[in-house]
Amino acid sequence: MLYEKVRKTIEEHGLLQRGDTVICAVSGGADSMCLLTLMNRLAAEMGLKVAAANLNHCLRGSESDGDSQFVETVCEIKGIPFYGKRVDVGLIAKARGQSLEEAGREERYRFFEELSARLGGAVVATGHNLSDNAETILFRLARGSGAKGLCGIRYKRGNIIRPLLDATRKEIEEYLVDNAVMWREDSSNSQLCYSRNKIRHTVIPRLEEIQPSAVEKIVSCGRSIAEDEEYLSSLAAKLLSSAYVDVDEYSTSAILGAPTPIARRAAAKLLEDWGAKDITQEKILAFLELCAKPSGKRMDLNGDAYVLRSFYTVLRQSHTTERGFSYSLKMGQTLCHDNWELSIGLSDKYPVRTDGRVAVFDPNQLFGTFTVRSRRDGDKIKLRSGGSKKLQDLFTEQKIPLSQRSRVPVVTKGEEIIFVPPYRKSPRYQADPGAKSFLVIKYREINNEGE
Repeated sequence: MLYEKVRKTIEEHGLLQRGDTVICAVSGGADSMCLLTLMNRLAAEMGLKVAAANLNHCLRGSESDGDSQFVETVCEIKGIPFYGKRVDVGLIAKARGQSLEEAGREERYRFFEELSARLGGAVVATGHNLSDNAETILFRLARGSGAKGLCGIRYKRGNIIRPLLDATRKEIEEYLVDNAVMWREDSSNSQLCYSRNKIRHTVIPRLEEIQPSAVEKIVSCGRSIAEDEEYLSSLAAKLLSSAYVDVDEYSTSAILGAPTPIARRAAAKLLEDWGAKDITQEKILAFLELCAKPSGKRMDLNGDAYVLRSFYTVLRQSHTTERGFSYSLKMGQTLCHDNWELSIGLSDKYPVRTDGRVAVFDPNQLFGTFTVRSRRDGDKIKLRSGGSKKLQDLFTEQKIPLSQRSRVPVVTKGEEIIFVPPYRKSPRYQADPGAKSFLVIKYREINNEGE
């Protein structure tokens, strides 16, 4: 009966194609031994090539070694190619500051990916079952995951498939007993220091006292949520497309103007794309609250980046200092950088156009080599009143997004700022319109015909 159920799961969800190479992730436990047995049985019927992969986590000493040896021996008897690897997950978890569960999972899937590539893009099958799925949903619910997390384990993710996902742990163990298939018990599965074990041995049994089919009901609920999530996520993707402003920058009004279920999913998608970890409802809410806060507020994503609120947008910023620029500019030269260009030269006529894109100075007072650079902390420019204004305040008044401020050219003579096109020029060194020669600095946006 279990064989037919697994075969139906594979067919309904398109998990395997005739002739596929299948790498079974085998620890030696009941689930993985059932997976290996069923896949080996299906091999002749579907023309599959079956292999086994075992990662020794080195967490239980001789017991771990015994598990690996057991799997290798079974594969040798059945003529199944075996691939084993030893990894000290304890040391890795300590070095990364991760839990043993998290580090172990990362190392397992890294091993599977490497082996898949080595075998020409083979499919990797894991022994996750219906009971695992229910436990995962409850675990994520307790952590405050959003609807995406409550969808549970997917039948297929990339080249990873879960053929046993419709089978309960009870069905799996009954199949093994009926078919005289041996397996190894992992002593750590009974240790309640692990969160999932607490759910498996404490929470699930209590729920089954209330509702005998609790596991099936929980998974059914997760799959209903998955259907809704797929539709709502498609609307969130459209929202992000319309809210797009620039790379890693999105309109806050567009996000906040959307219905809350759509805005939440758009926020979750951005957080995921921007490298946030453990995306809970609290983080999603914090992101949406940031969208409504004043410019300059921020929210940490991870150790490398943060989200910044900037006027009408939110954008991802790196914690590392943004790389600036600095160039020398001599008379008669034109400088091109990013999306603008600057030219400097002498003219015997006073320019007809003298807006913020053109600065005219007295060549008798200003001459030689100039510097064009990005802004620096504390930069100021002179005012007609005799005082000065910080560039930070000038940019704020002009509503220049924080992400764009380091792109604005700052023209200096020595340490003095004389021109910040197209926003402000220094009142010093101004040329008399009746003079015979003029030093003219012109600014042009390359992607916007500003002349």
